[in-house]
Formats: sequence, C-alpha cells, structure tokens
Amino acid sequence: MKTRRERLQTTQPFCLVTENLDLTGQRICIVDDVYTTGRTLRHASSCLYESGATQICTVTLAR
Repeated sequence: MKTRRERLQTTQPFCLVTENLDLTGQRICIVDDVYTTGRTLRHASSCLYESGATQICTVTLAR
C-alpha cells in the first residue's frame, strides 16, 4: 500500500484521446469512488483543462 507522500508524488497516469472530440468550453463532472489525496481528480482535471474544458466539478462517493 502506498503512503500519502508516495501518492502525492505520482506522475500523470492519464492521457486523453480526443479524436473527434472537442472539449472547448465544456463543463465536465468527474465521479470518483474514494477520495484519498485528491491526486486522481487533479490529474484527470489537468488533462481535461488542457483539452479546452472551462469548468470541472468533482463528486466523490466516500472519503
């Protein structure tokens, strides 16, 4: 099991395949099952913002 520090230092595990997908100006909601450090949501949000999304909200089921 990873420590909190190890989780916070993870490299970007996501990439966004935007073939025929335009996210410019889009508002997106990300749903995550468990919030540990928030790193997963930050990594995912980063990909979406870089692809043109203007607003991202997140919902987590458990902490």
